[in-house]
Amino acid sequence: MSQMSMFLVGGTSLFRRGLASFLHGSEFTIAAEHDTADACVAAAGDAEPDLVVFISSGDVDASQQAVEQLTQAYDDARLIVLSGTLSVDELAACLRAGARGYLLNSISRDAMIHSFTLIVLGETVFPSGLAQAWVRGGVSAGRSVADRALGRDLTRRETEILDCLTAGASNKQIARDLGITEATVKIHMKSLIRKIGVRNRTQAALWAINTGFAPDGLQAAA
Repeated sequence: MSQMSMFLVGGTSLFRRGLASFLHGSEFTIAAEHDTADACVAAAGDAEPDLVVFISSGDVDASQQAVEQLTQAYDDARLIVLSGTLSVDELAACLRAGARGYLLNSISRDAMIHSFTLIVLGETVFPSGLAQAWVRGGVSAGRSVADRALGRDLTRRETEILDCLTAGASNKQIARDLGITEATVKIHMKSLIRKIGVRNRTQAALWAINTGFAPDGLQAAA
């Protein structure tokens, strides 16, 4: 991947400097820093970054508003939220507002850079730990995946694949677990994604968590 430009928004100057140092030597270059989303929006038009990183203060409403402002001002850029706490509510609010990723700022350098790369490539990324948190927070997990598929016209094989997907399994793992070929997995996956109205396997896993498909102990696909 060629060099990617990045805006850092929010947080303290010290934190942003630390993040810039953290990313030194990677394909991501800090093109601008702003204390607030308002300041970043006011500068719109001067340059268009590949990635906008919003550093959350932990206030869900403030994060949602900032993401909405930034995605409208920089509609060609991908936006990711960095948070110091694991918040299901903030994840949901930010994704609804247009964020393409939500990460804890405590993750390793390699994981952060890999996540940034996936987001630039069009994926949606979030911490696997949020899957368990979502379930603990009250998402129903008492029924079977097949039962929860009612109303979506999912076949039993599609629900089995969705179950594997929310456990973080690759196509190869799914094929092995279900005793079918990878080509067959891809056919069912395409049908599943179309039926639930998402764009990729990561969004399918997130949809499953949000609507109660995800079983206890799952790991998100990202």
